[in-house]
Amino acid sequence: AGITCSTAEMAAKGGVGIELDLDKIPVRETGMVPYEYLLSESQERMLFVAQPGREQELIDIFHRWGLQAVVAGQVIADPIVRIFFQGEIAAEIPATALADNTPIYHRQLLDQAPDYAQQAWQWQENTLPKAAIAGIAIANQNHSWNQILLTLLDSPTIASKHWVYRQYDHQVQNNTVIVPGGADAAVVRVRPLDAKPEECVIGVAATTDCNARYVYLNPLEGAKAAVAEAARNLSCVGAEPLAVTDNLNFGSPENPVGYWQLALACEGIAEGCRQLNTPVTGGNVSLYNETLDSNGKPQPIYPTPVIGMVGRVENINQVVGQGWRNPGDGIYLLGSNEGNTLGGSEYLAVVHHTVAGQPPHVDFDLEKAVQQACRHGITQGWVNAAHDCAEGGLSVALAEMAIAAQLGAGINLSDSEQRLDNLLFGESASRIVVAVAPASQPAWEAYLTSQSFPWQLLGAVGTNDENLTIINGENTLIDLPVIALTEPWQTAISRRLQF
Repeated sequence: AGITCSTAEMAAKGGVGIELDLDKIPVRETGMVPYEYLLSESQERMLFVAQPGREQELIDIFHRWGLQAVVAGQVIADPIVRIFFQGEIAAEIPATALADNTPIYHRQLLDQAPDYAQQAWQWQENTLPKAAIAGIAIANQNHSWNQILLTLLDSPTIASKHWVYRQYDHQVQNNTVIVPGGADAAVVRVRPLDAKPEECVIGVAATTDCNARYVYLNPLEGAKAAVAEAARNLSCVGAEPLAVTDNLNFGSPENPVGYWQLALACEGIAEGCRQLNTPVTGGNVSLYNETLDSNGKPQPIYPTPVIGMVGRVENINQVVGQGWRNPGDGIYLLGSNEGNTLGGSEYLAVVHHTVAGQPPHVDFDLEKAVQQACRHGITQGWVNAAHDCAEGGLSVALAEMAIAAQLGAGINLSDSEQRLDNLLFGESASRIVVAVAPASQPAWEAYLTSQSFPWQLLGAVGTNDENLTIINGENTLIDLPVIALTEPWQTAISRRLQF
């Protein structure tokens, strides 16, 4: 709500009031009325409260960067938001009326999940045909596991987002330590204006996460998973998760199903943040995101509560990326494949064209243990690379690490008896793949043995740009050159955007 929101909230939080003169607000349009000033929204605007007498210092800083800044009002003792326009009072209202004492809409929450969710939850993995022979997916007799992996890497959900982020400057003031695409989270150096870069070792890591398909199928568990994955991505670079901002994108809350999705997703975010001690410091809400289908019926978007999370990096010289660094490094899985599910998975959606089942449920005790172990291994210098298992499961995580390093690897899944599509592409929370140098493996394994969560040595990084090979017992499931993995992953989005 633009100026209305910022003035009222800041005044109410401080127990004071604000007087603001709209005639002093810079505008692009002529002939605007107070209503338009107060409710119009735009990006890159902030309302600052400065110490009296130091306003010009702030204005000079903004001008230095080519930005506009004006003194448009003042804080007053009376807890009122008072707006002036052309010398007269255009609006006057208690600050708390717009911030704390706002009307509350009481809507009835469904006493059970809506029909679409209950129907989706009836789906079972055993309704999918198993492999006819080792390495062949019945879903399409012409598709090997190799081809399915390439298909998933070509999915825009999984593929490289470089087409997007390369259009923006992600090296502002040259303080970016890990650039987009290099790791599970970006890392930026915290650098005071008068400090030299080499003197600054503290950093901030940041990530955004949400699997809207999970939230659609189960808003409570899907929202928990979004919080957990955001924290996991920070832990994969060595950062301690600190705080959250959320971006809630939903359909109409006036629809009982839409309200059910919104209410349960908010509960899930709250629970996840309590478990991981990451308070929500801010956010925004976008509702009524709907369009009309061919029958003129409103069709909402998938409920998408995006979680933005930041974390503290104690030493930016210790952070790691997702690409393994050295041939011969051991590759470990933190967590277990036993909790895998194909419900809500990218594999189920892309290969079988089905959105159904229950998405992964987060065990927060396991989640916290896996993340803490990853961070500890990074700070000790044992872990050279880390990447979480998310969309596409273990095989996609391994492929992405190989692509980032342009090095292959040999993986042995120890003759697992899981169905092969679940083993390769099943999804679950609380799994991280790490790479550890041979000299560090004894200390690393001793540490892992002292912990209370499952882990296993999967294999080793290859000695050149050889294939990514995944075997299960005596059966070779995946065997692809790294360059073959890279091409669909790298070009998937740009190919789709060529007109």
